[in-house]
Amino acid sequence: MNVTQYYRSLDWETITTNARMTHALHNLCASNITLPPGTSRLLSLGLNFCIKAPYPNINFKAMIDQFTHDVRNLNFWLNKEDDGNQRMYIPELYIKSEEWDPPTASAEIEAAIKRFARALRREHQAYNHKWSRPNLTQQQRHLLMSLKNHPILIILASDKNLGPVIMERAVYIQRCLDDFLAKPAQYQRLNKQQVGSTSAHISYRYARFHGSTYSGSIPDEIQTYLYKNQQKHGDNVARFRASPKVHKNPWKLRPVIAKCGTTIEGLSKWLDYELQKLRPNIPTYIKNSNEYHQKITSRKWPAGTLLFTADATAMYDNIDIDHGINSVKLWLDDLRDELPTDFPPTDVILDALDLVMRNNVARFGDCYFKQMCGTAMGTSVAVIYAGLYYAWHEKIKLLPTYNRFILDLSRFVDDMCGLWLGSYSDFLDFQRDMNDYGKLRWTTEQPSNKVIFLDLEIMISDDGVISTKTYQKPQNLYLYIPPHSAHQKRMMAGIVYGEMKRYHWQCTDRRDYVEIVGKFFKRCRNRGWELKHLKRIFLEAEHKLSNPKPLPTSIDDPQDLVEQLDNDPHTRDRLFLKVPFHPNYIPRHRIREIYRQECEDELRQHVGIERFTVAYSRPPNIGDILTRSSLFEVRGEE
Repeated sequence: MNVTQYYRSLDWETITTNARMTHALHNLCASNITLPPGTSRLLSLGLNFCIKAPYPNINFKAMIDQFTHDVRNLNFWLNKEDDGNQRMYIPELYIKSEEWDPPTASAEIEAAIKRFARALRREHQAYNHKWSRPNLTQQQRHLLMSLKNHPILIILASDKNLGPVIMERAVYIQRCLDDFLAKPAQYQRLNKQQVGSTSAHISYRYARFHGSTYSGSIPDEIQTYLYKNQQKHGDNVARFRASPKVHKNPWKLRPVIAKCGTTIEGLSKWLDYELQKLRPNIPTYIKNSNEYHQKITSRKWPAGTLLFTADATAMYDNIDIDHGINSVKLWLDDLRDELPTDFPPTDVILDALDLVMRNNVARFGDCYFKQMCGTAMGTSVAVIYAGLYYAWHEKIKLLPTYNRFILDLSRFVDDMCGLWLGSYSDFLDFQRDMNDYGKLRWTTEQPSNKVIFLDLEIMISDDGVISTKTYQKPQNLYLYIPPHSAHQKRMMAGIVYGEMKRYHWQCTDRRDYVEIVGKFFKRCRNRGWELKHLKRIFLEAEHKLSNPKPLPTSIDDPQDLVEQLDNDPHTRDRLFLKVPFHPNYIPRHRIREIYRQECEDELRQHVGIERFTVAYSRPPNIGDILTRSSLFEVRGEE
């Protein structure tokens, strides 16, 4: 049975009758805590539910000013002569200068911009002050503001994106302290003087990387980035928060430190960029579950092969800083002759790592804490750093010692999966050696014919054939966006296609695929989507999956295609009109029509713009209002 046949076999009258909006959240409050009326209904909309304002209220001047800036910028760089010294450009290591404005373009280009702005303004005036019914009731809007800074309750996003969580604020704060911040071996509380001295220490050492100390070791473009980053963020301090692991019994917290917008995070981003170049040398590295699926299902394994999984216990916390940095040094020394010629010297990398790992300061409420051990939480380089750390043990000890028994060993950060063909006693030896590397310990499942790894349920037959199907955690609330969320009309179609595409490759057996798609359909129906609309977008997605567009035959490697697109001037010479989205503002097709009529020919001829894109930014959603990295401080009594 295929998906189309499955739809035809369904009892549509029953589905239509039984469809109802799901009201669900993870309530971790004590039994004696009564939630404000309407809380379940509001949070069941999902944290991604976008709030529709009664009026579009778009800042037209800001929108056109940005459009004008972008056209002039493209024109400036198109006409700038190549001096033969091509500068390094790394998008993730670039800070736009807020003080620089491109010069005025030619009279023809400026006239085209003005015609477009005049025509668009007429449409703007017709749409911007049209009232439409908001998608939250007045009671829900008041409740939303009440929950934002509620003195007793706090709203959080669950770990693994399993749905919104509500719990008592005092319990959340106490658990953050008891589980993490109040443990002297893990965190040290800092007073204001200590925060100041730590910031001064970070600033002094950080300046070495854009100053004369390493001027010959770090490219000028990188030093410029690091300097601008320090000027922009100064002494900003990260924020500490935690996400509830509702899939654990009893529930736990996952610590999160939001480093974005801090000076030291700029150095961490550069480190991540450089150390990612070592990633191809990690023998167990996998990018995601899709890559792993292709790896293990592309061949037949010897009869008797079994599967096993392992999970690191608090991996970041249990990587000793000295041991971690030394492991990176071992990698750099080992790959010295294979690294790119422009790779920074080892002492520069290690100095930067030392600064990042030993100076992780975060604010929680009105208190400041410094992480004392383990990998610096929340920093960009943490993932590759932790990956390299244990990969050295895999490379030097585990794989050489057990290569007779391990047919494949793959790891996604702190989750490991392997194919084992050996005795139980040999596996016990392997478990022992897994845990013989620093303080890090692994919880290992015994080899079997079936395991759960990432979002896959993996089975292997007695004769060595692997099959897979989708795995979903029981605690998932499946709060897909409902139809009255202020998203673009085709957003749900994109979500449906993305989910079905994932199910399509995850499910080896077609029957498993049809079953999981059927569940997905009913879950979407329970979110309030019309039956006719859902049938259409599901069938459209199934048609696209059954009739995929082939890649160009001249390109064997998808990465070659990416590089070709990057080098194609028609993919770079694009112009974007950045518009805050509102369902009742000027339709996209009308904006494109105005562009074609007023300025398309001139901008193509004089600036080389081949494609015009209306790029929408979403309105605020419930999560933006209720879940924040900063902790609301309840006013106490004198």
